[in-house]
Amino acid sequence: MRAEILTIGDELCRGEIVDGNSATLAARLWDLDITTRWMTSCNDDEADLAAAVTQAVSRADLVVCSGGLGPTEDDLTVDVVARLAGAPPVIDEGARARLEAWFSRAGTRVSDIQLRQVRVPAGARVHPNPAGLAPGFEVVVAGVPVVCLPGFPRELSAIYEAGLGARFAELREAAGNVERVARRIYRAFGRGESQISQPCRGLIDGVPGASIHYQVKFPETLVKLVVRDRDQAAADARLADLDAGIRERLGATIYGAGEENLIDKVTRGLIASGKTIATAESCTGGMIGELLTRRPGSSKAYLGGAIVYSNAEKVRQLGVSEATLERHGAVSEETVREMAAGARSRFGADFAVAVSGVAGPDGGTPDKPVGTVWLALASAGGIATRKLSWPGARDAIRTLSSWWALKMIDEAHP
Repeated sequence: MRAEILTIGDELCRGEIVDGNSATLAARLWDLDITTRWMTSCNDDEADLAAAVTQAVSRADLVVCSGGLGPTEDDLTVDVVARLAGAPPVIDEGARARLEAWFSRAGTRVSDIQLRQVRVPAGARVHPNPAGLAPGFEVVVAGVPVVCLPGFPRELSAIYEAGLGARFAELREAAGNVERVARRIYRAFGRGESQISQPCRGLIDGVPGASIHYQVKFPETLVKLVVRDRDQAAADARLADLDAGIRERLGATIYGAGEENLIDKVTRGLIASGKTIATAESCTGGMIGELLTRRPGSSKAYLGGAIVYSNAEKVRQLGVSEATLERHGAVSEETVREMAAGARSRFGADFAVAVSGVAGPDGGTPDKPVGTVWLALASAGGIATRKLSWPGARDAIRTLSSWWALKMIDEAHP
């Protein structure tokens, strides 16, 4: 089933607000095996709105609109969609009662302009709004269901949860010849998108209904496998075959599958095992500690950290040898080894991760250019180190270094 999402509002087209409703709706529809093929935004203009709806019903099996259901003169969705559906706007009595009760509690009377927001096209299926005053509604335009929802994200989500999701599923089944979807997300880290896609070439060749997609969510890359078939069992079986293939091709680059990212995976694993960790950070300035404390309950695993930008603090807080700093410098394998060992000892942790690098934009040298970062992970089994050379922007270097620290923890404590 092909869907189009149409968001309405001058503020969207002027870039004054970000269109989060389209993303929310597309994700909800995708969960129902309804594929959003088009996303459109238009101004609060009758001609523009009519053209957008007309185009949408000409190419989609379902059109979902948001915005333009308020009480003011620039809220035109009801009037335009009612005209296209050949049904005049009428007051929805259930929404009117809710509106009047709300204004009564506020000690004021409902004005005619306020009643504009409880209108729907005559004969429309009304979707009550548990979180606001303007109801959603559904009509048929040129044989295609058109669902109109308020623009406020909280209200849109409330209508969906109150029953609209089930209605979308009904519309999907009523369309007939429903295409079922089997899908899986693989989370990869440590290689760029092109490096990840290269070994995956040819993976889906000859597999009916299969497609592969890549999404960069720096610093990780999501690999998405999708298999479509009229039979869900057939789609699931082909996805299972592809699962083995992609894991073989990408190996340790894949650190997990599904919605759990590396941050949550590492913290969850530490909490579940009863292991503790401490951090010693120079160039990342506390970012690793921040990542390790995002998950509720992280205090069971994360003991604390030392942010040691200066050499003097590396010595004072972590016991790094002045001779080591003099001989090798702050950005060196020797220094991060001592930082990690010092943090593990001082905090009494099972693990300690340390980082020191040149994040830029200044401070690089021919031997240690911007993007040179050393990491170390200390544990009862010894100290493991890793060198990064990534000449990117400062924030990117700091973010990448922090995630590599998590990857080292994950590898040592899967």
